[in-house]
Amino acid sequence: MNERTPFFGMLIGEVNHMDYKMLHEKFERRKQWLVFEKEEVVRRLLVRYKAHIIPKTDIMDLVNDDQLSYPHIFCCITIDDPAVLEKIFNAKERADSKWERDDNARRGMVYKHKDEAHRRYNQLIIDEQEGRRLDIVLESQDGIYVTGFLTRDTSQEVVSYIYAHMGGAKNTGRIPRSMWPSDVTEEEIKDGYRRYLRALETFGKL
Repeated sequence: MNERTPFFGMLIGEVNHMDYKMLHEKFERRKQWLVFEKEEVVRRLLVRYKAHIIPKTDIMDLVNDDQLSYPHIFCCITIDDPAVLEKIFNAKERADSKWERDDNARRGMVYKHKDEAHRRYNQLIIDEQEGRRLDIVLESQDGIYVTGFLTRDTSQEVVSYIYAHMGGAKNTGRIPRSMWPSDVTEEEIKDGYRRYLRALETFGKL
């Protein structure tokens, strides 16, 4: 499962009007410290999740992905430390991974591969499905800021953390509208901003 989050994080919690006003005011006071260039986003991800960088060519299907611009994908990060994975998946996400493991075992799936690279890719897909790894794909259309990302598979914790560190560039106007998804609506923009504020609060950025 891919998580598309070019600018809009996963819903972390409902925000009532009073909370939104308060969080907006906090953001306005601190926004100059809440914009992170792409290298800093990568550094923080690597440290927080004991992760490591892999070549984007390892994820062979990325070249056909329609959510990010393949030429602008600048970094792929893998989280595969068992202790970290145990912490980043919530109960539903762990249950989904268990269902995948049980289903694959029941069907006795055997994947064919034409060479070692494809064998590793097939194993990567299985490990993503079954919760043994989580891959993060980062895009930068301007070469400065993260403009979009995918998580494979889904982790609410990771999605929210990334959004807290990439949303500042968009919400301070450093990422121009031309780099936003072409089909985004004004309502989605407002909703995305509220979700960004909640992500900032969740990770103590405000």
